[in-house]
Amino acid sequence: MSGMGCSGAGCSRAPSRLLYPTLMALPDLPPEQRAEIERQAHARMIEGTKQMSAAVSDIAGATERRDFAFMQEATSRMDAALDQFESGLTAHRALAEGQAPRNIAVRWFKRQMNLTDPIASPQPHGIFGLSSFHYAAMALLAAFAALASGMYVARSRRVSAVLASLRTTGSLPATLTAPSGPFTSSGTAASPVPPTAPPVRVPPSTTGNWAGKLRVARIFQETSTVKTFRLMPVDGPGPLPFMFEPGQFLTVAVIVDGKTVRRSYSIASSPCCQGWCEITVKREGGGVVSGYLHEHVADGDQIDVSGPYGRFTFKGWEAQSVVFIAGGVGVTPLMSSIRHLTDLSWNGRIDLVYACARLDSVIFREELTYLAARHPNLHVTIVLSDEPAGIWSGARGFVTSELLSGVADIRSRRIHLCGPPAMMDAVRKELAQLGVAPDSIKTELFLGIPKTVPPPAKAPKGDITTAPVCSFARSNKKVPMRNGQTVLEAAEDNGVAIEYQCRQGYCGVCKVKLLAGNVTMAVEDALTPADKASGLILTCQAKATGDIGVDA
Repeated sequence: MSGMGCSGAGCSRAPSRLLYPTLMALPDLPPEQRAEIERQAHARMIEGTKQMSAAVSDIAGATERRDFAFMQEATSRMDAALDQFESGLTAHRALAEGQAPRNIAVRWFKRQMNLTDPIASPQPHGIFGLSSFHYAAMALLAAFAALASGMYVARSRRVSAVLASLRTTGSLPATLTAPSGPFTSSGTAASPVPPTAPPVRVPPSTTGNWAGKLRVARIFQETSTVKTFRLMPVDGPGPLPFMFEPGQFLTVAVIVDGKTVRRSYSIASSPCCQGWCEITVKREGGGVVSGYLHEHVADGDQIDVSGPYGRFTFKGWEAQSVVFIAGGVGVTPLMSSIRHLTDLSWNGRIDLVYACARLDSVIFREELTYLAARHPNLHVTIVLSDEPAGIWSGARGFVTSELLSGVADIRSRRIHLCGPPAMMDAVRKELAQLGVAPDSIKTELFLGIPKTVPPPAKAPKGDITTAPVCSFARSNKKVPMRNGQTVLEAAEDNGVAIEYQCRQGYCGVCKVKLLAGNVTMAVEDALTPADKASGLILTCQAKATGDIGVDA
């Protein structure tokens, strides 16, 4: 009678003796022996319950892993544990009811063989005629069912998360099929250059978690003042050490006059090209990093890079169509999205309205001509402000509401805007005149390249009170701040060391505590609610509204 003993893999510690022979002396057992049998029976029920619980947990884990062999082994252990539990329960019944062990054994055997007991029907006991064993078994089954349901829900959520991740790397079917339209350009036939890499889907970015060196593989002269730098892994061809999304940017660090200087540049290439990325840099007068890149960096050089950063992204699943509006070198993050969408053969309508001064300052002009001819859903309008009429027959002047009204369904579409601050402010007003909702306009604060400027000259005594003063507590310096100057710029002008990376309000490296006064910040994405509650500010964004003090 195995049920009266302990057998199977489920018994972690076998009892020293079986209870069945001991019960043969019923009903004449002395009280001491009855108490000892009750103790052993109770211990077996507890141990059996533990073993059943462990087996249920193992079955749940094996079900999640789809490990069928382990599920079978855990099921066998659960059966053995159930036998152990029933052994103790049967001993308790025998002591309580005074039944002959032979009858108990016969009933156990018939139950195992699914045979009915023609001699005697069990008398109802307990609530609804159920025993404590039934209740224990029912509780275990209910726990198992709840655990299985929980695993199903968790698995469904993980599947949904994977599908959402896949959507960020591919395109959703678009219901808007764009009609073909004219491409506004110089009219000069451009020599088409096919894309340099086939479409490859990549996972979404893990933002800002990488820093290291990349090798400059190629340098392309886009215009007289703009160069594109193709960056690849240092150790040769292979995947980049980070992943990025179209519209993000990298921070480049160079050493000039013994000082490390960092500036951020948008990634202009498509994430579909996993082996390299490109930054497109305009040579600014007085630009420290842009000047260094243009004048001193050559093919094969290595540069320090960190990132990627930024949330100014469009991958195709956010809307069924998109309007890109760019000014000057502000086209670079939008070009990354255009390249990405065309690489994926995205079917939604894409409109690019691109404002420049002259025809020779239009970045990527030949490639945009090629892409628009190859992809009927891409519509490009270039507007020039300073090109003579004899050379340019396309749109002239600035980006106005009249020009934008020619963009199909612009009031109901998602809009991405990037350019100099003055241009962006003007375009927002023009869009408002057309009835475009502000929350449909996504912007990148394109500040241009910070320039080296001498420290502000000391103002006359009568005027010094008009400029806000920044007190750097740990550096024991008090300095006046120029109009529109950030705390980080004031620190740089006056030799106060503050660490920074992106200068765009995304990485959070430049956080310091505001000790006194108030500041405004155009971007504060890197600040958590806890940071704000602690009085932390981003020095690359913070501009004083009066005298302030900071812990730097």
